[in-house]
Order: sequence, then structure tokens, then C-alpha cells
Amino acid sequence: MITCRRVVKVYRVGGHELVALRGIDFEMRRGEMVAIVGPSGAGKSSLLNLIGALDTPTAGAVSVDGLNLLGLTRRQLADYRLRRVGFIWQRVTKNLLGQRTALHNVTLPLLLAGVSPRERDRRARTLLDQIGLSEHQHKRPGELSGGQAQRVALAVALANQPPLLLADEPTGALDRSTSAQIMALMAELRRQHGLTVLMVTHDLEIAEHADRVLTLRDGALGQDVTDDDTPLLDDGGRVRLPETARDYLSSAARIALEIRPDGVLLRPEAAPSDDDALPADAPPPKRRFSLLRRGRSA
Repeated sequence: MITCRRVVKVYRVGGHELVALRGIDFEMRRGEMVAIVGPSGAGKSSLLNLIGALDTPTAGAVSVDGLNLLGLTRRQLADYRLRRVGFIWQRVTKNLLGQRTALHNVTLPLLLAGVSPRERDRRARTLLDQIGLSEHQHKRPGELSGGQAQRVALAVALANQPPLLLADEPTGALDRSTSAQIMALMAELRRQHGLTVLMVTHDLEIAEHADRVLTLRDGALGQDVTDDDTPLLDDGGRVRLPETARDYLSSAARIALEIRPDGVLLRPEAAPSDDDALPADAPPPKRRFSLLRRGRSA
């Protein structure tokens, strides 16, 4: 369904180059749900924008459902975004138009696709019924809760029956309970509509709803952590490390801990040897310095 080959994305900001993606190779099967996890700035949204034809790669190739996105005209790309792919974002203002009701938000992409008025109304009401918001169809986004607004956003994304759904932090602005409800709804809509779903998130608990979980850091895809015992906090606030990490660190004499903006780094270190230790009363070793002057040293 999705194939990325050696995809590179470079942004130019203020005369400098910022590399967002570094040679991404990635494939997804039809009907699969994949989650890509990583910290902010890792390149997750950049990858999603390329697959959704909202941006073009600096180098490499992207194809979706047999279409080479780099070979499409502007009109063909617009049609691809309208009919072949649905988008759902974290912010309500990016998903929905504030002055339109839920029903009118869902009918808008159908209107743009040239669907007849009767079919637009039928399809929009069916989708709102599927997401459990039939009774709120005449409310505007500002009159809905965050979870209800994301439900409407899902209906908008699926209005033109696209085979692919792209979700960028779809639960990032919601509480845990509402997030779980949105993910359950997404899974049900995926089953009903035969969707392929690609989601990016920084939340490992949300990523667990996917068939496959990949990591993205510093613009490069990392390991598949689908079956890994992902580190979680237990009830006592202790971190449970993955088994591979425990095995790697178990033989270390000491473990250095470094707190970084995007996480915590644990690094094994060897114990100091006896030769490295100084007696308590020994003076520090004297060092010899050389001072270079014109033509001579002292």
C-alpha cells in the first residue's frame, strides 16, 4: 500500500539546512495499521506530510496504492488528497471549520468531490451515526467536547471513502479515557471501511493499538518494537526496562544516567581499575607543560 525508498527531506531555514528525514525506507501492507513513535522533532509529521502529498521529498521516492506521488500533476495530487487519503490531526482547528456544523463539516469534502446533494446528506448522516453523534449533527465544533470533535474529524476524513487514513497525534489533546475511546472507534471504522491506517504519536500506550510499531529518531527509522516489553512505570513509580536493555546493562559495573530533553540515557561504564585510583594522601601528579615562543621553547 505504501512504499518509501531512500526518502530524504531537508528544510532551509534562515540560510541553514535542517535535515528532517535521512534516507527513509518503509513499507506498509494494505489493511495494516502501523504506528510510528518518537519524540517531538524526530521527523514523524514530515514523513506523514510526504505520504499525504502535502509536501514533496528532497530526494527519494514515495508511492501509495500504486501511484508514484512524484509523478503526479498538481491537479492529480489535489484529487489524491481529496479522494484517496483521509487526514486527522491533533488540533480541532486543523480538522474542522469552526463556523460549520458537524453535518456541514462532513458534507464539505463530499461537495468538493462533486457528490450529489442527496448522496452527500445520506453519507454524512450515516457517518455521524457510526461515530455516535447523530444527535449533535447541528452543533459547531466549539459546542462539542474534545472527544466529540475528534469523532467528527474522523467522519470528515472518511467522507470520500479513502483507502488510507493518516493520523498525526490524533489523541494528543485528549485525556486517557477519551483517547482510549477514540482509538477503539478508529479500530471499528478501520474494520468497517477496510482502511489502511498510518499513525504517528509520542504516546507508547496509544501506539499499542497498532499491528506494528516502529521508532523514528533524528530523521531515521529505528527498530520494530511491536513485541518489545516497552518500558513503563509501575505503581511504585519505577521504570521497567525492556529485556534487551536489562541484558545489556546487567554486566556493567556502573551505569551512568544522563537526562536529555527527549528522554533518559542509560550508559554502561566499566569500574575504575586499581591503577587508576590514587592513595588518599597522595598529591596530584605533576604535569609538564611546554610553552612555545618565537623560535624556542621553555
